[in-house]
Amino acid sequence: MRALRALYLSLALLAALHPAQAADGVFGRWATPGVSAVVELAPCPDGATLCGTIRWLWDALDERGRPRLDAQNADTGLRTRPLVGLTILSGLKADPAGGWQGRIYNPEDGQTYRATVKRRGADALVVEGCVLIVCSKQVWRKATAVAEALR
Repeated sequence: MRALRALYLSLALLAALHPAQAADGVFGRWATPGVSAVVELAPCPDGATLCGTIRWLWDALDERGRPRLDAQNADTGLRTRPLVGLTILSGLKADPAGGWQGRIYNPEDGQTYRATVKRRGADALVVEGCVLIVCSKQVWRKATAVAEALR
């Protein structure tokens, strides 16, 4: 009985120390609506939260053939960053009600919003960004499922 209790305590401590590892099912690459981008969800550098990074863009190059930049960023010093490789979801922490809460950056308007990320089925992720009481919701699809559907 004592060994079993120690095992449960160890498992609980591991989950508490590494919450990003408890992100069962959200890790991986997700296609945004219209497959305009693919975002990879993985542990943030801090190891305690989840981040989402743009890994592919449908329209990755501008009219001059150069990488698209974060041109709408409110911070003018960040406007020369390429969009591919840009972290747009950050600080996502597990929500007791299910899902994850953190921040989402929208390169289309250069603003950062509160974000909620929840799984919906095997191949869908609901991503919602909110400012005050106004929210916008998107359904992202598992990139592998989109690729399989196109075969």
